[in-house]
Amino acid sequence: MFFLRTLRIFLTVRPRGISLRSHRQRCGPPAPDHMFTDLQKQTTWDTIYQKSQGQPFQYFDWFLGYSSLKGLLLQLLRDMKSEASLKLLDIGCGTSELGPRLYCECPFPLHVYCVDFSPIALAIMRAQTSQLPQPVSSASQLHFVQTDIRDLSGFQQQSFNLILDKGTLDALLQANDGGETACCALTESLRMLSPGGLMLQVSDEDPDVRIVWLESLRLVTVTVLQVDTEKNTGYFAYIIKPMSTQC
Repeated sequence: MFFLRTLRIFLTVRPRGISLRSHRQRCGPPAPDHMFTDLQKQTTWDTIYQKSQGQPFQYFDWFLGYSSLKGLLLQLLRDMKSEASLKLLDIGCGTSELGPRLYCECPFPLHVYCVDFSPIALAIMRAQTSQLPQPVSSASQLHFVQTDIRDLSGFQQQSFNLILDKGTLDALLQANDGGETACCALTESLRMLSPGGLMLQVSDEDPDVRIVWLESLRLVTVTVLQVDTEKNTGYFAYIIKPMSTQC
């Protein structure tokens, strides 16, 4: 069960610090503490996923898993449903269960594209596809694509209805570059949204920090919801609408 609460925001800017708490419903390969300064690097994640190879497979989800977000995700997709099929882009998917579970359980046609720059993570996920049940909608599709989200030129612009970011920009914001890497990734993602499309960010970063950063880029308007579950509190869903695509 999950609970959503629209927040009234009183902005008090606080310094951004490391906030990647790895609360998840299933265990997976946690990042060693010394790697938290290198989360923008492919080599960091390749090392993490290499260590999980040869072990029994378990999905790993930063922050919240599928059961906590299913209701919100399906409601957003239902509200967009006006085409024969919808397209969802999961950026920095890692070994999360969200993409595969949405592919399996969405009651209407949904084309899910899970992208990551780690070929090891994608190889692990592709190896699990044969274990997935048949999707509820026979027209649904699931794809795993290797790419750096700072360059999504392999996809057609304005082709996705919903973009999901669960922890990816949080990781990029740890780079010591004044937010440049995260800004470029956000800008590139927004270019992929079709008219009326949305980006959903799930984070444990407080709105008085995240909203200040998002709106300072003059790219988007933001609605924030607090996502509480019976076990976890303090997580936020940022529903982002693009205003422009210039960073």
